[in-house]
Amino acid sequence: MSIVSANVLSALRSLREQWQRAILSAVGIMVGCSAIVLLVSIATGVQADVKGQVEGLGVNVLVVIPGRIDFGNFNPNLGGMSYLKPTDTERLETVKGVVDAIPFTFVGGGIRSGKKRANPLLVATEPSWFNMRKTTFIEGRGFEAEELSKPVCVIGSIAKRELFGDASAIGQPVVVNGKTYRVVGVTQDKKAEESLFSMGGFENLVYLPYPFIQSITPNLQTDRIMIQIEPETEPKALIKSLEGKLGERLSQEQYSVLTQEQILGLVYKLMSILTWLLTGLTSIALFVAGVGIMAVMLMSVNERTKEIGIRKTTGATRRDIFIQFLAEAVVISVVGGAVGIVFSWFVCGLLAQYTPVKPMITPEIIGLAIGVCVGVGAIFGLIPAIKASKMDPVAAIRAE
Repeated sequence: MSIVSANVLSALRSLREQWQRAILSAVGIMVGCSAIVLLVSIATGVQADVKGQVEGLGVNVLVVIPGRIDFGNFNPNLGGMSYLKPTDTERLETVKGVVDAIPFTFVGGGIRSGKKRANPLLVATEPSWFNMRKTTFIEGRGFEAEELSKPVCVIGSIAKRELFGDASAIGQPVVVNGKTYRVVGVTQDKKAEESLFSMGGFENLVYLPYPFIQSITPNLQTDRIMIQIEPETEPKALIKSLEGKLGERLSQEQYSVLTQEQILGLVYKLMSILTWLLTGLTSIALFVAGVGIMAVMLMSVNERTKEIGIRKTTGATRRDIFIQFLAEAVVISVVGGAVGIVFSWFVCGLLAQYTPVKPMITPEIIGLAIGVCVGVGAIFGLIPAIKASKMDPVAAIRAE
């Protein structure tokens, strides 16, 4: 057995003899480790959820938004007036590689059927949207070209459940902003319904014909333009051509063409800032726990002065004493962290089972947690270990 192994075993025996104190020291680490693992796991799960929602736009779909995004800076004016026009879709369709371009406008208000009400997102668009984003219909179909001037609508499965329950929605009248529409289709995506963002996702949308909304709404603005490109076309390579075509009418500050990757990048950047901020706050618990370990280890050094003196007089070196006490601090921290990881796993399971939040505990997160615990134990165990290793053996033996 190596000298290091012997000293580690000695440390474990000492902790077993003082197990109550060791447990109290480990509780702080458990709390701090649990907080970090839960936060990072929830953030990872939310990122996966967001990715699924964005990828749900469909394959090879670009989005034109009414504002300039410089990656690295956030534009607070993105929620303002849009300078995009329906005629811009015709311009974009002339670009080589573009299959289709359609307007996408958010309509305010709500929807009701009789006395039942729902608050989905109301969107005005064109029939080709249902081909651009591969849509599953559990009832009916999307509206067709000849229905663009009629008051018809397609509702998502969440809105349908709130308004009609298990009954069929096809042909049923619904009132949107005081005007009656006829339901012609119901969309569904089981995975999206279980998402944290389901209430703002595609399965909680009500689709209205853009030309009809335009006919009853003066000065209707176009909030987005959805562009479907040919499968063999590289999205990023097409952006300059699309921006050039829009630039014939608009200034550069009035639009941006984004790929799904860029949309995800913006969301991830905001989420990572929040995640690191919250992780930094919860790390205070680990710092406090580390100070607790240091205090307990210093008390242990003072109580075991004679033991240290005897070990030194019987051949133990300063290095042996240092390793023993440092190992005790690290073991306390790692055990507390391991319990914290198990507790976090249990809580994440409950969240996934009973809430829309779907945390993801990955091997990387577990490795991070264990690494942090080892680091906390090593850092805060240094001072007690150094103090113990520097004790004079003669003075230590004489100590009461």
